[in-house]
Amino acid sequence: MIWNGAQLHLLVNHLPVVGFMGVIAALAVAMFIRSLDVRRFVLATTVVVGLSALAPFWTGEPAEETIEHLPGVDKALIEEHEEAAEFATVLAVVTAVAAAGALLLQRKKVESLRKTLPAVFALSLITGAAMAKTAHEGGKIRHPEIRDIAAGASGGAPAKDGDD
Repeated sequence: MIWNGAQLHLLVNHLPVVGFMGVIAALAVAMFIRSLDVRRFVLATTVVVGLSALAPFWTGEPAEETIEHLPGVDKALIEEHEEAAEFATVLAVVTAVAAAGALLLQRKKVESLRKTLPAVFALSLITGAAMAKTAHEGGKIRHPEIRDIAAGASGGAPAKDGDD
């Protein structure tokens, strides 16, 4: 079976989205656990998850080319998703670099984790939110049921009076 751009994109786009939710939880726990091994593992995982955002970014254009001419696909929704993805990918790589820096720094000065771990956690929270927004924007491309009808996005019926 030969996969098209959309299939590849859908295959790889879940790891950074779900991964950052797991990283956020793991970093929160790691800040309260004194185990250096756990902290190192969580930071290494953050590096991997952060860099995993590059795969959906690189497969986005082929996915767009695969679906942009299909019926019901709104190119404006693709552009909104693409803009959100660019921002989220930059944040993910910055978070990965920060986690890698924290790993390297703690090798020379273990007590540096008191400051670097919370910083990586804060970056991960921001990145996780950006990933969630990107996933939502991507979902709107083929799922009209999640589009913001009240804001006038295409693909849905206008809200009726009293449907607040």
